[in-house]
Amino acid sequence: MELQAHLTANEQLTVQCMNHLEKRTFMQLHRLGIEPGSVITIVRRYPFHGPVIIEFDHQQLGVRDNVLQTLIGG
Repeated sequence: MELQAHLTANEQLTVQCMNHLEKRTFMQLHRLGIEPGSVITIVRRYPFHGPVIIEFDHQQLGVRDNVLQTLIGG
């Protein structure tokens, strides 16, 4: 999966799906309070399929672009 090119910094997205994440990734995000319906903000995208920095509840974290794609239902 490739992160959609139209996603930009400061864009707010709603988490749609977490069912297809690895169990460990799901648990880590769930502990942070991220679940379907949560609103996250893209802070920064790194090139070459690098991590994407997202913000949720005044916390910033890096996730793989394919994890973000799964979260937003792509």
